[in-house]
Amino acid sequence: MPAIAVAVLYVLLAGIYFYIETWRYDIFRAGVDDAVFTQIVNGTFSGFSTTLEGSVNHFLIHFSPILYVAFPFVKLFDGTRGLIVLQCLLTAAIIFPIWGMAVTRFPKWLAFAVTVIAAAYPILGAEAVGDFHELAFAPPIAATLVWAIDRKLRRVAITAAVGLALVKEDQFIALAFIGLAVAIMNRNDRRMQSCGLWIGAVGIVAAVFYFAILRPLIDPHFHYFSLHYYEWWRQPSTPAGFVTPFSPIRLQYLFAILVPLAFAPLASRYVLFALPGLAEVLLSHEAITMVLGTHYTATWSAYLLCAFVDGTGVVYRRWQAAGVAMLVAALAASIWTSRYDSPINPGFALYRRPVAADRIRETELNRLPRTARIGTGSWVIGHLGMYPNATIAMFDGAPYLVFDAFTDPAYWNSTDRANVARFVRSGGYREIYNGAGIVVLAKRDESFPQPSRRPAK
Repeated sequence: MPAIAVAVLYVLLAGIYFYIETWRYDIFRAGVDDAVFTQIVNGTFSGFSTTLEGSVNHFLIHFSPILYVAFPFVKLFDGTRGLIVLQCLLTAAIIFPIWGMAVTRFPKWLAFAVTVIAAAYPILGAEAVGDFHELAFAPPIAATLVWAIDRKLRRVAITAAVGLALVKEDQFIALAFIGLAVAIMNRNDRRMQSCGLWIGAVGIVAAVFYFAILRPLIDPHFHYFSLHYYEWWRQPSTPAGFVTPFSPIRLQYLFAILVPLAFAPLASRYVLFALPGLAEVLLSHEAITMVLGTHYTATWSAYLLCAFVDGTGVVYRRWQAAGVAMLVAALAASIWTSRYDSPINPGFALYRRPVAADRIRETELNRLPRTARIGTGSWVIGHLGMYPNATIAMFDGAPYLVFDAFTDPAYWNSTDRANVARFVRSGGYREIYNGAGIVVLAKRDESFPQPSRRPAK
């Protein structure tokens, strides 16, 4: 019976995620990352690249062979909707290892309650309904790693470590650290100590393979871009995004992620596993890594949730009333956060319901030639993932230009309306569609089928 309840919870959770994420996508709040990863995955066997990363092999940007798993989803759903389905399924799957840990610490009814409370963690929801990212694979695999270590399932733990190594190169450091921590924690258990050393070895071997063999083999001169977050001698291009070393934003970040868990992770040794991910986020000099609605939370969220289960279990064993009170406090804090300070940012991501113009807009975009080079400068890019040559560079002479007249009417009226008129007056472009909040221009020598219906003005 409990197993059925957990399965139902999984279906319900994935369904809620899918509903919200589809809503966000339908109203054109899908962002650049949705387009980036759709392009990459769609080109899995023909370049594995995206125009927004300079059309270089994605392995030069990040080591993410696990993205090959996403290929059938993109093909089956013909685009970003496949990644939406995959991300919802992956994020919801974290409840299985969470349940596996909870059921060994609490009565089954309470273990299920703990699992529900963990599933209500606001940051987990934000990871599910934000733009797709390769780190979407990390939380369920990382939680499985902790569960396997907790249950002393050596082979499962090593397999999970290999899976994490295939997600992204920042997992190499996390695995080396966790492996060392497991070896030290189990210094009196030779089998688990060996398991820890194997986990650490997976991270080290993967790092050597990626940085010393694979990247130089593809292009020995390509700069490893991710280091820019930690190059403190360089300010980011947007000065407002610079975070000083002693900025209170770091403590605020820690407070914001621990309050919905009632600080229970601090009572668990497994909170140590979250340190590499937290360091990756907090040692950056760019504020973007410390925004709770971004994918960076996936570097530590699973470890914190597992530590939440273990921490509340520690308190519950010593004083049951205090353990239950901690769970109630965590649920109340999660509900309050979701209602008043949600990392999903519903006022932006879900600011209105889908309307007919959204469907018309997507239909007209889908009529553009799939191989065409398309320039846009707005949220429209999130719906052009299946176009391998679509980019957010608007004025680079692309055969097709798509202007957004619906997201920010003030900007459209003050700037882009004049740009459209200028392009048309120049004689180089002609207007091929104007309606449903978008304007599409094509170069004079580009053919384009006539609109299937009168545009919705």
